[in-house]
Amino acid sequence: MKKNQVKIWVGCGIFCIAAVLLSVWYAVTFNDSRLVTPMDFGSYSFNTKDLPMILSISLTCVYALALFIHLFISVGKSKKNVAKTNMTRKVNPKLGFLGLLGFLGLAGFWTYSATGAVFPFVFFLFFGFFGFFYEGKMSGIFMDERFRENAARAQLNTYKITFSITLIALVILCQGRLFGSLEYTLIAMIIVLSLTLALGIFLPEYLLYRYDHDDQTEEGGE
Repeated sequence: MKKNQVKIWVGCGIFCIAAVLLSVWYAVTFNDSRLVTPMDFGSYSFNTKDLPMILSISLTCVYALALFIHLFISVGKSKKNVAKTNMTRKVNPKLGFLGLLGFLGLAGFWTYSATGAVFPFVFFLFFGFFGFFYEGKMSGIFMDERFRENAARAQLNTYKITFSITLIALVILCQGRLFGSLEYTLIAMIIVLSLTLALGIFLPEYLLYRYDHDDQTEEGGE
């Protein structure tokens, strides 16, 4: 992804977050906290003052979907290029700032209390994008035998860690109702799975960078 594209995507993400915060302020100040505090949506009637909140949330969801699609396409193209050149793909470390979007997952606590919606908890998955910081530092490197061994070791250790976390979470949460509620159990499961997937995205890049850095340090010491 080019530098200008990174700035555009990061800027759009910041704009979406700012729009949500601004619409919340507007709703609390001028609209009796509609769509912010819990309310009965069974008797909900549309009000033009609800538009800022509705538009900001819709815009954020569209942005998240567009970002996932764009990254999916970019990853496919990068894999083809890596196979041809035997070089790691070129990634701008600034893409790691996309990991800040993971904080949107905190909105799930509000949406659950207001509308019962739990989907925003999935945004915790964005924390995995912090891995772009380390992938960017390793971009454009020739993948020799040592590099491939380190990559395989990093991936294997990631599988072990994420599998262990998932297994422990399943054992604990499947014991019964969390805090006496099946809904809380579902929310906890969504949060744990989202954070575990984020860890599965971030950890291989971090471990690979650390292993490669340690090898270079050892060679320099010799």
